[in-house]
Amino acid sequence: MRSFALLAAVVAAVAVPATALAEGKVFFEDTLPAGTSSSVTFRTHKAASFRVVLRVPTQGRAQLFLTGKTAPRGGPLIDTKTYACEGAAGSYYCRAAYEPLPKGTYAWRIRWLGSRPAHVELTVRW
Repeated sequence: MRSFALLAAVVAAVAVPATALAEGKVFFEDTLPAGTSSSVTFRTHKAASFRVVLRVPTQGRAQLFLTGKTAPRGGPLIDTKTYACEGAAGSYYCRAAYEPLPKGTYAWRIRWLGSRPAHVELTVRW
């Protein structure tokens, strides 16, 4: 019984830090008609430093916005017309990282300004 209690304490001591360090990840995929936008909303329970990867076609223009009560104000965080995205096989890969933001609800919105529908992918990690 005593060794079982010791084993349970060791397992709990190892498991708690692992869950405390767990990071979040959201993968969003959609096909956007020309001139429309789509978004994904989620809530963080502690301060978060976001790392994003946006994948969009090279034929057209995409913009990525972050909205929320404590989100930065201004224009798009990523705009494929002005942002340094990497292009390969017909797709732009735009990567960015952002300073910690307070816990809260955030919405990532992708606006597609191309003339044809586009398959877009967004990965957000924090």
